[in-house]
Amino acid sequence: MNSRTIAIVVVVAVLLGLAAVAGYAALPQAPGAVELSATEFDFGTVPNTGPVSQAFQVRNAGQGTLRIDGVSTSCGCTTAEIARGELAPGESTGLTVTYDPRAHDGALGEFLRIVYVRSDDPEMPEATLTIRVRVVAP
Repeated sequence: MNSRTIAIVVVVAVLLGLAAVAGYAALPQAPGAVELSATEFDFGTVPNTGPVSQAFQVRNAGQGTLRIDGVSTSCGCTTAEIARGELAPGESTGLTVTYDPRAHDGALGEFLRIVYVRSDDPEMPEATLTIRVRVVAP
């Protein structure tokens, strides 16, 4: 073989190798799957004098990376904070939910609020956690 033929063979081999790597990279990745440690929680009876909080876990039960796009709640009296926004398969992170009865100007009674956890899980893009509380005067 002459040097020109060898150079062509090398270039073709490199191009085939790059095409194989590009094809592998283009394969769909396995999705992450969001899993909450609880889907319902009852704070029970609380006085209307200050906030109460509870910690939960958000776990990636899938085969690929899970991206948490955000958390929100159904009412301003309830807040939710997530510790990390990206989880490898099997990893967990904390989700802290706080209910503040003072946000309702002294209202008493039973309240139901929802926490929404949005992620790139194709099966459950929005997981929910239902919070119940009974607010009483001190």
